[in-house]
Amino acid sequence: MPLDSTRQDFDIRPLVNQPLGAEVLGLDLARPLSIDDFDRLHRAHLEHHVLVFRDQTFTPQQQVAFSRSFGRLQIHVLRQFQLAGHPEVLVISNIRENGQAIGLGDAGHFWHSDLSYREVPSLGSMLHAQELPADGGDTLFANQHAAYDALPGKLKREITGLRAEHSYLAKYEELRRRNP
Repeated sequence: MPLDSTRQDFDIRPLVNQPLGAEVLGLDLARPLSIDDFDRLHRAHLEHHVLVFRDQTFTPQQQVAFSRSFGRLQIHVLRQFQLAGHPEVLVISNIRENGQAIGLGDAGHFWHSDLSYREVPSLGSMLHAQELPADGGDTLFANQHAAYDALPGKLKREITGLRAEHSYLAKYEELRRRNP
């Protein structure tokens, strides 16, 4: 995202009684960020892990530019659901047109961590909700830092130095059965 010198007036408010998350109020993601504004936003992301920006209107180009300001973007392996002209954007939808899914429809059937199967996972993901169902469709988040901190000391010592391998294929066949 092109950075400019024009600062925006915005607030960052932690979500009340939640283990993570903050709402960013008054920031227009369609506008270029100043270096100071980006630094403030980046620190908030590292501190709160999830940032909520309500009522945003921006183009796919602006979404990609904003996301790139945080680092190199990773392209999802499901190429058929990339937004035309913007492979960095994965379309998630349960809508079918002419019998064909217009987006990945099974993104929320199982607990997952986006791109955790990559050797170096991305810093985060940006979800830009366009149309939400009246019931269901919730996206939930977990704070893995808080979960680790809450572990008993004995268990922390037992897992020190261990590694986990996340596989994209672990539930792939079941997901294909749900949404071929």
